[in-house]
Amino acid sequence: MEKIDYLKEFMTKLQSLDRSRSLTIVFKDFLTLCTCSLAQTIYRSDELEQKYLQTVKQYTKEQAEELSKLLAFLVMALEEKYQDFLGEVFMRLNLGNSAIGQFETPYTVSKFMAEINFSELEVSQKIANNHLITLSEPCCGSGGMIIAFAETMKEHNFNYQKHLYFEAIDIDEMSFMMAYIQLTLLGIPAKVIQGDTLTLKFQQVLFTPFYFFERD
Repeated sequence: MEKIDYLKEFMTKLQSLDRSRSLTIVFKDFLTLCTCSLAQTIYRSDELEQKYLQTVKQYTKEQAEELSKLLAFLVMALEEKYQDFLGEVFMRLNLGNSAIGQFETPYTVSKFMAEINFSELEVSQKIANNHLITLSEPCCGSGGMIIAFAETMKEHNFNYQKHLYFEAIDIDEMSFMMAYIQLTLLGIPAKVIQGDTLTLKFQQVLFTPFYFFERD
């Protein structure tokens, strides 16, 4: 059976979904729908529901189905391997704001940095003392560095879903949503924040579902 190129399929479908709108708007709407859907499993919020409905009503039924297929491609891509899938889409389709230095770190670089900074002894000692591995990413982008650290923990036979907690912050709303979606789908316990790390002014805060799960 021929292997599916999820990245190519995702970008092709995204680009053809609604040519009457800018690609950035379509991508942001996709992120909004995914964020609301995933967060709603925990929050049961009227605000999230209304935000979802206000966004999806701008598209036809057929286009809404295509947006659902985009999520399916994302889920399957992350099941296939650890990666910063949305960050890759973001950069390949030039959806970032280069004027403010908005670039996503390639996942291979994130993985290398995670590996050279990982201390198996330190992680083992903290877990043995019933301490969580707590880390903060003040400019998280789409969450690539966080995903890479979680993958590195797994490669060293540590269960990041039980022993890791991340605080992820980014000033950009699309980055906030990309990080929340990917960390949620990968089961990474995290507090994801849209806001300015320097001024400590925050606009949105969402916890991933695995934050609420019991960790024995």
